This record gives sequence, C-alpha cells and structure tokens, in this order.
Amino acid sequence: MSGQAPLVAVFLGTDHHRFDRLLDWAGRLQGQGAFRFHVQYGATPLPPILAGAALLGPVPLAELLDRADAVVTHGGPGSIMDAREHGHLPVVVPRDPRLGEHVDDHQQRFARFLARTGLIVTAYDEQELAARLSLAVLTGRRSRAAHRPSPTLARFEALAEELVHR
Repeated sequence: MSGQAPLVAVFLGTDHHRFDRLLDWAGRLQGQGAFRFHVQYGATPLPPILAGAALLGPVPLAELLDRADAVVTHGGPGSIMDAREHGHLPVVVPRDPRLGEHVDDHQQRFARFLARTGLIVTAYDEQELAARLSLAVLTGRRSRAAHRPSPTLARFEALAEELVHR
C-alpha cells in the first residue's frame, strides 16, 4: 500500500435514482483519511472530495477491481458478481426506496438473502461501512492463483435462481 490509505472501489450502478447517502459516507471516510475511494457514480453527483467516473467500461472496471483493496456496491447483482469474480467479498449497501434511492425494496431483500449465504456482507450506516471496509482491508482478498471464477459465478447464479423461484 506504500503508505497510502487503502483503495475502495464503489459501484452505484446505472439506475437513474440518486444514491447520495453512500457518497456522503464515502466522502466523510475519505476526509478522515481512513480510505481512498474511486466511485462509479452513475446518476448521482460526485462530491469534489471523491474521484470517479459516471460509467466504467469492461477494461477500466476490471483494472479498478484488481487494484482495489475493498469493494462497496449497491444491491445490484451485476456489481456484486463483478466484485466476487475479482476475489472480493463485496460490502453491499442496498438502495432504500423510502429515501428515493429506488422504486422498491428488491435490493434490500436480495442483499439480506445473499448476506445469509456469506456471498456478501452488508452495511446499513456509516459506522458499519467503516467497520466492514476495515475488516475487508485486513483480511485481503483471495489470491488470484487460488481464485476460480466459474464456481463462484455458478453458485451465485444458483442462489439467485433459488431466490427468484421462492
């Protein structure tokens, strides 16, 4: 890490609803010097303290995931799968429809389901996010040599399929 704060990749997805809550948390944590954040921010205005891009193509996305010490995502399956495919246990902050962050509570239900399986961890406030990120940085991610994307993706798809059929 060469003396720099750990790099956290944050993915808000591409939904047109804003997700200011998560960026407020990230901005405060970065301001405290705890972490450096790079955000794929979609429709949410990026605070000046944070670096990022509205959208990331496949190559920049993969490069960011490979450099990141930890990953935070909204509750979308694509972002979760991308993080897991690159060896991360993603910290998921599901969007909350009561706050205008989405149309319904499907991300919250999906995140609760996946958290029970151990495929993700969730954070519902700033302190919990900081704790989850600190633990993610301490434990590191699986080594690339030991990482086998296909079984992870197969397990994820099976769990998601089970959830859909309930």
